Amino acid sequence: MKPRTDFFNAGLTYYVLIILFVLVRISTAVDLFSFLGDAESYILNGLIQIGFMFLVPVVMFTLLNKQSFKTTFKDFRFNKINFKSVLISIGIGVLVFLLNIAVSSFFSFILQLFGYNYSTGGGTIITSYPFWMFLVNLLITAILPGFCEEVAHRGLLLRGFKDLGMKKAIILSALLFGLMHLNIEQFFYASIIGALLAFLTISTNSIFPAMIVHFMNNGISVYLDYAGANNLFLGDFLSEISSAITGSNFFVAMLIILLVLIAAIFLLVWLIYLLFKQTTGKRIGNLVKDFKEQFEPNAQTYAKQENAEGALVQPESQTSYLKEVSLKIPVEYIGINIHQTRKPAFKEKIFLYSTLILSIGVTISTFIWGTL
Repeated sequence: MKPRTDFFNAGLTYYVLIILFVLVRISTAVDLFSFLGDAESYILNGLIQIGFMFLVPVVMFTLLNKQSFKTTFKDFRFNKINFKSVLISIGIGVLVFLLNIAVSSFFSFILQLFGYNYSTGGGTIITSYPFWMFLVNLLITAILPGFCEEVAHRGLLLRGFKDLGMKKAIILSALLFGLMHLNIEQFFYASIIGALLAFLTISTNSIFPAMIVHFMNNGISVYLDYAGANNLFLGDFLSEISSAITGSNFFVAMLIILLVLIAAIFLLVWLIYLLFKQTTGKRIGNLVKDFKEQFEPNAQTYAKQENAEGALVQPESQTSYLKEVSLKIPVEYIGINIHQTRKPAFKEKIFLYSTLILSIGVTISTFIWGTL
């Protein structure tokens, strides 16, 4: 009997995760946990993040692969990054938050064109927003999702999809990340963010930049709510932007928005480039340096060969070998195959297909419900 592949193990693990998540959503819809009172959302969010998004992937993948937890965390790219990379990731997170406003607004407009009515959140009025509540919301909405959801999607899924090639791994993991929210309102922008986070994880060979960006995106939103309720710095940031847009000439407002978005995208690309240089770029540089020190021809290792002009040349076999390795090192050192190296059998895809059918069905049902 052939051993189960990472693709199968990741698909099975993620399927269990989604089943548990859907069961909790159904339970809350029928008020099964209403006895928890005001603490219901906090307790269930903690269960989903710590239990489903973190423990299920780590424990199940470890047991299915019959390996140590240390190996699993290595498989999930828990590779350290330097302080500069942390700062760059924070900057990327701020830009992602700003761009996410535009992206989510665009898809909100599209959904409304199809007759979708956005939920109002129950109409609860917050009369006070103390600091302790801000810390709790920061933990539940930013810290835990930034860590646990990344373990499930940029850790588990990217490991499982490594043989599919870079493009397919990014697209499929991003799609599942969007569908995981089980809500049409969040699907589109979550999928786009998921693709960016997957690219960051692969290109840096570390899950930590994605965790930082995810935390910043959610954390800024939590802070703005807190600041708005307590008249703190940037508390009216979003409302002022909205007022400036609605109070201006439409075409002027659209032009300003377009210019800001273009500038933000260029800045985002630049920061991603800097992050790559600080992570994989440095590792590749060190690897190439070590390689040259060990294999570069010299008088002690290789015989001198002179051409017709008397110039020193390398043996032909060594020259071709150097060229071959110099091309392969950067691609392989990123941590995932650029091109697909293996096509999973149908039986390996069963749980992945089941997950897609279930999550797509739930997501579409939320759209239909919103149009009624």
